[in-house]
Amino acid sequence: MHTPPEHSSISDGYSLSLGGLYWPRPYFPSRTERAALIGQSLPHWAIPTGNTAGWIWTGMGLPTPLTVLRPSTPALSPLEREHWRAREVRDSRHTVVDVAGQSILDPLSTEIELLSHGRDIDSAATQIIFLRTLREQESHPIATRMSPSQRERAHAVLQRVRELAERYPDITR
Repeated sequence: MHTPPEHSSISDGYSLSLGGLYWPRPYFPSRTERAALIGQSLPHWAIPTGNTAGWIWTGMGLPTPLTVLRPSTPALSPLEREHWRAREVRDSRHTVVDVAGQSILDPLSTEIELLSHGRDIDSAATQIIFLRTLREQESHPIATRMSPSQRERAHAVLQRVRELAERYPDITR
């Protein structure tokens, strides 16, 4: 929730509320500014994933609820792990890159996370469309190991990606 001065600034058009995060400028932040904004909202160990990483890369959707991964070492306290519900970064599945001093999943790893975790299919599909424009080569994230429910979600998201590409060809090319 925003404080009264922040709320007033948002109401006056001098700043933005981005999914509950406060951006003290009247314009939408660039990728490096989005990474820095998320970095201010997360603990030092957290690595944005899913919709949060997708928002940093594309600016589409919302960064909240904040979704993060945790490094294997140093180990987090059980209380902090439970509070953030952070899964562990797996070197075999995740590639972490640096954007403006913030560790974040690369576009392909972010797409895999969007396909296998989360709730909002429309937001995931939109982010995937724009994530694919960042990558030079097309890969097949659906070939990664997933549970049956994750695979079902991935197929639903990819079906929505195809529908969006057909409905809005000028945006998705």
